[in-house]
Amino acid sequence: MSDLITVIIHGLEGEHSSVNLPPGSYFCGRDAACDLVIESLGVSRRHARLDISKDSVVVEDLGSSSGTFVDAVKISTPTQVGLPAVIYLDYVSLEIFAAPPVVTESDKGEEAEGVSLSLDAALHAPPPLQGMADQAKRRLELLYDLPLKLAAEQDLGRLFSLILERVLELIPGAVRGALLIKEPVSGKLALRASIPASSPPISRTLILRAINQQTGFIWGDNASDHADISQSMAAISVRTGMYTPLVWEGQSIGVLFVDNPERRKAFSQEDLQFLLSVAHYAASAVANQLLQHEIAQNNRTLEHLLTNFSPKIRGRLLEKSRQGRLQPGGEKSVVTILLSDLRGFTRTSMNLDSQEVVDMLNDYFHVLGQEIFRHDGTIDKFIGDAVLAVFGSPEYDPFHAWKAVCAGIEMHARMHSVNERRIAAGQPHCDLGIGIYTGEVLHGFIGAEDRLEFTVIGDTVNKASRYCDAAQAGEIVIGPLTQEAIASEIPSVARMIATKHEAELPAFVVDWRNPGAMA
Repeated sequence: MSDLITVIIHGLEGEHSSVNLPPGSYFCGRDAACDLVIESLGVSRRHARLDISKDSVVVEDLGSSSGTFVDAVKISTPTQVGLPAVIYLDYVSLEIFAAPPVVTESDKGEEAEGVSLSLDAALHAPPPLQGMADQAKRRLELLYDLPLKLAAEQDLGRLFSLILERVLELIPGAVRGALLIKEPVSGKLALRASIPASSPPISRTLILRAINQQTGFIWGDNASDHADISQSMAAISVRTGMYTPLVWEGQSIGVLFVDNPERRKAFSQEDLQFLLSVAHYAASAVANQLLQHEIAQNNRTLEHLLTNFSPKIRGRLLEKSRQGRLQPGGEKSVVTILLSDLRGFTRTSMNLDSQEVVDMLNDYFHVLGQEIFRHDGTIDKFIGDAVLAVFGSPEYDPFHAWKAVCAGIEMHARMHSVNERRIAAGQPHCDLGIGIYTGEVLHGFIGAEDRLEFTVIGDTVNKASRYCDAAQAGEIVIGPLTQEAIASEIPSVARMIATKHEAELPAFVVDWRNPGAMA
């Protein structure tokens, strides 16, 4: 078994370093000549000496300015404590315990492959607490337990109340207290927990000092603290109090404080260190909650955005989102617009109740949407009994015109099947007309970050509407560029279509019933 002793140095901000030492005498301090160099302004140049043996350590303070503490008690004479031990030099703690044995090649054998001790990883296993005073044990147990509670508790309001109760329980001088958190949008402080609940002892002056200076402090121990107090402080009878900010990534996101309205000098440095540690955990919990809220909001936005995309395109957009490349904005390019409209819908729906109308639309839109998605189209919107779809956006597709026509052919075939079923069931039915036009549009995600909408804008959309209006029941009417893309594979017949405010437009009617029309 190894005779080495492990010393872990824990800094105020959570950083730590570790060293293995043989039994002996070691000096601690900021001076580079010390055996254990601790780079903290609160630690003196030669702060303390540790005489370490394999089962205990003798701690001697060397006249430091901030003191040395064993079991939360400031020492004035050399003090012996059994291992494992925790020693404080200002805000820095030294955790000292026997190092685990080092297994060498010569030690290996059948016994080295065995397990001499195992612990259930699902159980919380705090560090050994032998030799510590009861209050120090309870404080350390709370600090080790807090991260698990914070991770498991969904209702942070209830958890914050529990934290405040335990803080008051473990700081004997604390009579009242409160926890305030900044609202993520307004930045205003909101009360999340207080004792007593009816009239929390809030001093705006001291809260702002903790937030702005980002330091924990004890106020009220000196007579000068009370010489010029604010009205708010006088109203709540603050005699002495401890205030600590909740700091996360350099920003103050809240304040935790306790006070005593009856007497001064109610708190010690150990009390303040304990409160600072609790505040760090609370800050982490708040930051995690805000992150989860942001993730949930982003997921809701994505769900709303991706409803009208085919599964293949949806997967590409999700990958872009994960990479941070799904941003608001539009671009101009050539795409193909498909607009379908139910023929006779207005006349048919006049004799139906509202639920029958909704059921009929759902019946048709379900199969029409399936074919649009199957051919990599995107549903821009439903307009009454019409469906506006775009092919070639938001992801570029060189075969967008071809796929749009194929989708239109399949939409007619599926409509025929649905109508056969509805007629057999004695239900009302409609026919379908489709217009398809290829041209340049502005397309993309437009709107606020939490309210993005996919849309296409341009004369191409208007042209698709003209061609849809010209399509009779069961027809697919397409524009010249669309016809060029399918001419070698799908037959069509030329036609001119009339418009109200423009000259006649050249068009083609897809001969989709021809056996050669299907790809």
